[in-house]
Amino acid sequence: MPSLTRIPLAAVVCPSAPFLAPRLLRATVPASAAALQSLQPQRTISSTPARCDNASKGKRSGRSYFLEMRKREKQQANRRAKGKPVAEVSPVVIEMALEMQQACEQRSLPRLMELYPKALEARILDRNATHIICQALHAAVRRDAARQAPSQLAELLPFAAQVIADLKTGALPPHPFAYVHLLGIYKDSKRFAEGRALWSWLTEQDDAHVSQAAYGAAIELLSYGNLMSLAELEDLYDEGLKRFPGTYAEYHLSPDAIVPDRTQPVHVVGLPTTLLQGIITARLRSHDWKKAYLGLDTVLRLYPGQTPHRIFELFITERPIPEAYTAYLLACRSGVRVSGALLTTLLNRLRVAMTQSPVLKERFNILRAIANAIYAYQECGGGLATVHVGQFIKAFESLLPEKAVGQDFTPEEAALRDIMATTAQECLAGLMQSGLSKGVQPFVSLVSLAGKLRAPDLMRQTLEDAKTAGITFYPVERRTLLAAAGLIQDRDLVKAVWLLTVGAAEKEGVQLSYNDWITFAKACRRADLNQYLEQQLQEQAHAITSSTERRVRDVVSNAEPGAATPSLVLLTPAELSSEVAKLQGQMENIRAVLMSGQPLDLQKFPFYMHIDPEQPSLGTEQDLRAIYDEKTTDVYQPAAAPSSDAPQPKALTPALSSTGIPLDELRFRNWTNIHEMMSLASAHAASNRATIDQAIKQRKPPKDLPDALSLPEIRPAQNKSELRELIDTLRTPFRRITSTPKPSTPSIAAQLTERKIHKHVAKPFTIRKLESETPDSVFESRTQDPSTSRWVKRRITKTYSESKYDLADVKKKFQSESGMEALEAAAAKEGGKA
Repeated sequence: MPSLTRIPLAAVVCPSAPFLAPRLLRATVPASAAALQSLQPQRTISSTPARCDNASKGKRSGRSYFLEMRKREKQQANRRAKGKPVAEVSPVVIEMALEMQQACEQRSLPRLMELYPKALEARILDRNATHIICQALHAAVRRDAARQAPSQLAELLPFAAQVIADLKTGALPPHPFAYVHLLGIYKDSKRFAEGRALWSWLTEQDDAHVSQAAYGAAIELLSYGNLMSLAELEDLYDEGLKRFPGTYAEYHLSPDAIVPDRTQPVHVVGLPTTLLQGIITARLRSHDWKKAYLGLDTVLRLYPGQTPHRIFELFITERPIPEAYTAYLLACRSGVRVSGALLTTLLNRLRVAMTQSPVLKERFNILRAIANAIYAYQECGGGLATVHVGQFIKAFESLLPEKAVGQDFTPEEAALRDIMATTAQECLAGLMQSGLSKGVQPFVSLVSLAGKLRAPDLMRQTLEDAKTAGITFYPVERRTLLAAAGLIQDRDLVKAVWLLTVGAAEKEGVQLSYNDWITFAKACRRADLNQYLEQQLQEQAHAITSSTERRVRDVVSNAEPGAATPSLVLLTPAELSSEVAKLQGQMENIRAVLMSGQPLDLQKFPFYMHIDPEQPSLGTEQDLRAIYDEKTTDVYQPAAAPSSDAPQPKALTPALSSTGIPLDELRFRNWTNIHEMMSLASAHAASNRATIDQAIKQRKPPKDLPDALSLPEIRPAQNKSELRELIDTLRTPFRRITSTPKPSTPSIAAQLTERKIHKHVAKPFTIRKLESETPDSVFESRTQDPSTSRWVKRRITKTYSESKYDLADVKKKFQSESGMEALEAAAAKEGGKA
């Protein structure tokens, strides 16, 4: 028998079915060799080596074979590509590519806009470059919308339109997250119609363009533009979840989803937090606070230490002060640092709310809440800024009612005033000694406080400390100093500050501003320096306009406004000293972080989570944990039975957040605080009627009213069942109202037709009318209108009035002469009857 060709069996044998080998490939062996082989263990002919742990006896799975074939195809493609000649790239294109790469790394938008046309023509832009360009453009538009400087949108928006046009034509490679920034550009620039047009085109594209994050950005855009109702946006949110089912986001983002291990972070790649952020935004703007808080609970359950800061910012800006304050502290405890500007906004809201409270104890609680917020900002990695310290010192002004010029404090108020002035000075001195950076804001706030409290000693000491620290007072700060000097009626200080203001204006070669003159006039009126004011008006006649001079003289001639009737419930000096001691304890923590440069251990030095530090929880710790376990664990999942043979797995070390709190403890604390915020929101919704009545009375929108601090009384649940019922009530969403009824919903129209009930509406008539039927020959025949099921015929209604019959108007309507004759005959006939 001729010898067989030496061909590897793996080349002709299917790895998944080696028993189908061709018969001719089976070599003939002698009987003796066959006998020897029969004594040895048999091995299946296969190219896959046998493995003892392979249940399929060494055969590869279909997926392994598929991956191997793909690998071979790639190798063959690489071999073919190596044989092709390499296209030559000019040095100009290489240099342009390097410049584009450098501009992308630096996020330099002007350079990117300059290089974009040539780079697009040379086809050196990839999808990552598309993402970077859109990201830099979005950041520039966001900064432009936030600042007060002249807008640059006239240059930025045409470039964005060009990028979108290139994406639509395919000249620019698409990146899914690039559209998130493009939709955000139209939202921040308030070009909602153009953003909706982009989204309408985007919904028809494939997954190379669309992502779940783009759905979230579109929901935010449509919500801010009021282009869709909340029900429609909820449908869009569901569509975004169902279109991309790969990550099971529809389950993970549901309010009742279970985390596999509460002690460990969730490692599910691709969960669309941007989509969840978009629907939370829409819910907050539509006042659906229940589902908004359920969304916050969901994202904090998944990522307790990595929640996007934008989600917290929504609650801080959109919700009332008690809820906004707790949302801010949730972010700080999770290690998420919000912007310093947002903290400044929150502190301003707290200061305004302080003046609305009629009880000094509540006002001092707000002052302590400001210190607590500053300490929390330090604990999440934020620095202690002088502007925040200035806000804290300025809050002392609102503790006592403001007095009119010449009005003294009562003996009881004077004792409290001295304690407050001393406390404010000690707080600032301690921070300066602990390493607070030099800044003018704290000293300006202390100067203003000295004027409001009528404390000359505090004014003198503050100016000495500012001089020692090398603080320079600029025009705005000089006006504050001038106003405070007038309040304490220090004439020498008024003259000195005014001469300093005049000298600075002459040195800079500018004219004294309107605000400088008005502040100086008020200070002179309060300090009884009218003659000095007249002297300065004559000497500085070249530095004042005629209109400003008239306004200055009006200010001097007007009387000082009287003080409002005090209605503040005061504290005793002993009670105030006790509150000051608690405040000094908070300041010790702030100074410790400032000196060490490291945050303290939150387990040992925590910050409280509400404006009122004594606010009770919804229930006992034991009951809350029991219900939390019921809500966040699967009771139907049996525990794994321990096996004596199998090795026991190692217990994982509980993960910690960036603030040093175990994740399981942090998840429980977040869950508890969110339900406390929902309880506050429920009480606020119940009392919102009073706010609406006040807005109607003052003829203002409710959002324009000053923030009134409303702290409802929280009554803890008496037992576990009551607590469970309360939490279930808070978590039950509002009933969703849609415009399309369900198929099983009974129809009122069907009932009316069945019962043959017809509704008649009688319209009031003020004059008598006679109707005459016009002959059909005059008019064109009409068909039945299917929408109204009526035969449409023209009828002439003649009204008896003093006006004459206008034949020209009738001729305009009816052009036919025969029609005119018939019309005149009918009119004459009806007139004779009348």
